[in-house]
Amino acid sequence: MRHLTPPTDENGQPFAPGEVFETCVSMVKKPALRTQLRAVRPNVETEAADYDVKALGAQLYPKQPHYQVGGVSGDEIVKIYTQRMVPKKSRGYSIYGHIISAPLHRRCPLCGIGTANTLDHYLPKSHFPVYSVTPNNLVPACDWCQRNKLEYYSTTEGGQLLHPYFDDVDNEVWLAAEVVAVVPAVFRYFASPPEHWLASAKTRVAAHLEKLNLPELFTSNAGSRLSEIRGRLASLHQKGGADAVRAHLREELASLEADQKNSWTAAMYRAAVENDWFCTGGFLET
Repeated sequence: MRHLTPPTDENGQPFAPGEVFETCVSMVKKPALRTQLRAVRPNVETEAADYDVKALGAQLYPKQPHYQVGGVSGDEIVKIYTQRMVPKKSRGYSIYGHIISAPLHRRCPLCGIGTANTLDHYLPKSHFPVYSVTPNNLVPACDWCQRNKLEYYSTTEGGQLLHPYFDDVDNEVWLAAEVVAVVPAVFRYFASPPEHWLASAKTRVAAHLEKLNLPELFTSNAGSRLSEIRGRLASLHQKGGADAVRAHLREELASLEADQKNSWTAAMYRAAVENDWFCTGGFLET
């Protein structure tokens, strides 16, 4: 997972939840409904402030689902997002666009592979409609991650997915892989956080991988990467044997880890460097 700065506007200022809400509500055509929605703006602002405090402490899990915001139904609040932020001609679309384009190269922060082409509600809008247009609840995501997450939210501390705006877990290595000595070689991914981490933190990174089905995605991409580099490894092996292969992998690993310690590519290269079967020619088997 890649850490992201919480959403900001074109001037680099954090989006104010109440103003975002008003921008979207201003498009509501029915005067009575528009008045009802504006009346719950204080609820939205209060909940957004509480959200930030809870998220900073990884304490969003005790929040209870609700289907009413003040005197407005959850369905009407959700429509503020689906009808007044998502459509390209809506006034809220500029906000949507800023948030979805925030990741470097539009790379999905949840998996680090796919292109972010939608916004995922960290706390799903179907169960927590008050956060439908709360910027810090809107996370750029790819189809793979959103399709696997769906309406998931955790009621336990350890079951919470990593939150790109509030969790930064790349200071230490926790994503691991191992080489499976089959033909062709396969890389199996799993969470292996440091022993000194809190139990809840260890459980969270494992839950993130499991709920988003990332091991399958990573394994598939590692297979493709192996096909791409097999020729280079074969040439090195022919000239200098396992030592030359391992030296090249270590050099590549250093560059990958400088970018991100817990990318699927870094985990792949760490596993390859440490595996004698692979370095002595296992990669050649197809």
